[in-house]
Amino acid sequence: MSNQAKIDVNKHVRTGARFWLVVFVAVVCGLAAGILGETLAKIYIFQDYAFSSFSGELNLSGLNTSNSGLIIRDAKKVVVNQDVKITETVASIRPALASVFKEIPATSSAAEYYDLEKPLFVGLIITADGWVAAMAPDDLKKDFKFKNYVVIAGDRQIYKIDKLAALKDLPGEPLIFHLAGANNLTVKKNAARAELTLGESLLVINDLTAVRPVTLTALSRSSEVLNSDTAGARMQLNGEGDDSLKNSFVFDLSGNLVALVAGDSTVIPAFSFNSAWSSLSQKNQISRPSLGVNYLDLTRIKTNIVSLDKGAWLYPAANQPAVIKGGTAELAGLKAGDVITWINNIEIDASNDLSDLLVNYKAGDKITLTYVRAGAEKEVEVKLGEMK
Repeated sequence: MSNQAKIDVNKHVRTGARFWLVVFVAVVCGLAAGILGETLAKIYIFQDYAFSSFSGELNLSGLNTSNSGLIIRDAKKVVVNQDVKITETVASIRPALASVFKEIPATSSAAEYYDLEKPLFVGLIITADGWVAAMAPDDLKKDFKFKNYVVIAGDRQIYKIDKLAALKDLPGEPLIFHLAGANNLTVKKNAARAELTLGESLLVINDLTAVRPVTLTALSRSSEVLNSDTAGARMQLNGEGDDSLKNSFVFDLSGNLVALVAGDSTVIPAFSFNSAWSSLSQKNQISRPSLGVNYLDLTRIKTNIVSLDKGAWLYPAANQPAVIKGGTAELAGLKAGDVITWINNIEIDASNDLSDLLVNYKAGDKITLTYVRAGAEKEVEVKLGEMK
């Protein structure tokens, strides 16, 4: 190769080396500028001093808090600031709580007042137009002269009580009353059965000044004969039996109502009251749907008579037939031994019991029942009756 050719080759190599050096420096400077820009923005704009770019940590505080179904896979370290979340949840619940006091007569001394931290008991607003449910102590609930009491809602407005609702054997026997002239009040959603998970963190509230974190340890039903018109699902919480849980409300960390705890410590899922709350809002009185059957849950028993492993097997109770005489089911032609497998498009299985599904409907609603008789699947449309 001639000297001139060698010079040209060396010149070309040096030119290429300078090009890639410039590219390398540009990339390094770009990365440095990006990191510096993120750091300055977080510190001076967002007041965030956690250097996630260096630590590999992810701040989830900006995620949608209404969605609790976050899954983190293969995490090396997860730190949840639960106290902050509890504080936020309690703040969202407080506007829906209502404090009940003995009324101070207008003629009383001006020195008398309502101590907002010491109500007789606390209720929960269940309709925007002023219906309130309270797990009141038995001695007050037994002879509640509502005209002698007032209620102070989350907006600090004082309301008189103008009527009580007939209970009609609601589980836990909550005291239900109406606030005169109330409207546009804050209402919490009842958590659905499908939204509950074992081990879930929950909050118990029966006092405006205290909250107790608990865990859902069981959601159960009896393996005995059940009635379609009675919500029989029950829950268990860690610490159950502690008197501090009695006459309280249980919420999840999204602020949804999960359960009511009765004076005997029975924990009743909130979805059991869906039809009752809905009828109060629409009819101004409690109305509950009736199908009129007794049954065994096939997910909890095994029998040689029926080959199915899920569904509601119509079966007589100790003092009642499988199909109640004159009830909706009898009028629709259902018979003892039939197995109801679907309500509309929802299958009856371990997660969806017959009576738990019926509480989502109202008296007068038309539903389609799918059932199995002698191995053959059938369908029938029924109009739900009303519990007397």
